Amino acid sequence: MNIHSKPVQPTFEYRDIARGVSAKSVMAMIGKGTLAREDVFRVIAERTLMRRVAANEKLKLEEADAIARLLRVRALAHWAFPDAKAADVFLASPNPSLANETPRALAATDAGAREVEALLHHFVFGDVG
Repeated sequence: MNIHSKPVQPTFEYRDIARGVSAKSVMAMIGKGTLAREDVFRVIAERTLMRRVAANEKLKLEEADAIARLLRVRALAHWAFPDAKAADVFLASPNPSLANETPRALAATDAGAREVEALLHHFVFGDVG
């Protein structure tokens, strides 16, 4: 459970990704502020996403997985911090523990997302083991 408040659940689970995620749902998440445009366009080319939206298509498996990764990192940050604003500041700020990269930028790759997740777990739980 969230140490500060109710947990933020990732929007997509494996079954959702395997069935296919509509490009329009990703645009809706951008519109609601759940995902930042620049984060989405880091993992899916803007022209590609716009073409999929216009054709009412689903994302490819790799694209949907990347969107799920962005949502997972965001959910973990919102779990770790006392309020949404603090989580968003963390995600947008260069971090010395991440070679001065922003967590949002690192979340564009699986390896980077794992580093962000490890840092957040360390922040919440401290050194374990």
